[in-house]
Amino acid sequence: MNCEECNNEGQILQFDFQHDVMMRIQCPHCLAHERMKYDLSIKLAKVFMDLSMSRMARMLSDTLISLVDADDNPDYERLFALVAAKNKESLASLLQVMA
Repeated sequence: MNCEECNNEGQILQFDFQHDVMMRIQCPHCLAHERMKYDLSIKLAKVFMDLSMSRMARMLSDTLISLVDADDNPDYERLFALVAAKNKESLASLLQVMA
């Protein structure tokens, strides 16, 4: 999302009449957008709870492979090494970082 209010800085300047100074406050548009993403994430998690574990695993693996493939410099060797070591935590972290 490109915020026109704060130019993706997350903060805006607002004049405080009580102290006669400019104050930085969190951008209300960015806060609302983050809240909307959080609420959508919770609702999606509830919907995905009904899916089978094998289907969820297949969706996650397809998503991770697509994210690695979309990178400018894909690092398949790292992905193969993590899969061979069965390092679940590192794979989950990689998925979070790539997304």
